[in-house]
Amino acid sequence: VIGAHGPHLPLAVDVYGAYRESRMVKSELERGGIKSLIAPPVYWGINVATDSFGGSFLCREETMVSVLLDAMSSLKKWGFDRVFLINHHMDGGHMKALVKAIRTARDEIGVGVHLVIDPFFLKGLGMRADEPHLLVYESLFPSGPPSPYLNIHAEGHETSFMWHYLPELVNEEVLKTLKPTNLVFKDLLVWGKGGMEASKVTPQGYFGDPAAACPETGRAEMEAYGKRAAGVIEAFLQGRYSPPKDPNTR
Repeated sequence: VIGAHGPHLPLAVDVYGAYRESRMVKSELERGGIKSLIAPPVYWGINVATDSFGGSFLCREETMVSVLLDAMSSLKKWGFDRVFLINHHMDGGHMKALVKAIRTARDEIGVGVHLVIDPFFLKGLGMRADEPHLLVYESLFPSGPPSPYLNIHAEGHETSFMWHYLPELVNEEVLKTLKPTNLVFKDLLVWGKGGMEASKVTPQGYFGDPAAACPETGRAEMEAYGKRAAGVIEAFLQGRYSPPKDPNTR
């Protein structure tokens, strides 16, 4: 999506992230002899948490779903029957619309669409690991935060990969001045509702500790993502994929 990412990052962080991740996956698949194409990015998604900030474009759920279905219809017409979606934006409303589009495309268009996803996000989004439209790879994130403070948006992770791959788009002078937000889960619940209350939680538009960013960390995390995401796609295509233990199962 196009949305605010603090005073140190551009609006299109999620698009840059998804594209870079797609490049990594394509490269890894080719090492295994699997050819793939990267479709143009979809820019329009749902922003709730940052909707009060300038630059966070709004998009209705029905618009997002329609755009994705039209894209899937085109791919189907051109002979593509396997589509793997790389998504970098985990807003709850966005994910709901994304999954709705995937299920509709599978049922009504007949395209084998799968969302490639980290199990870290499944529990919070209320998804099951064994749902047929999901390909779940080994998590890049720890099972629990090293501190009670959360890193969610425009923080060290996003800043790190942007700093490595697109350093000209990172305002390093501003970055050096940013303090950790030191926010916890109850703050996340407010922030996720969007509006002015959310902007009070994150007045500068970031949630976490951007100054903890490191370009080398950004490179390493992207490379790790490429290997793990490509690994589950390859396993699926070869009939070897099985979903991991469901993180929502107690």
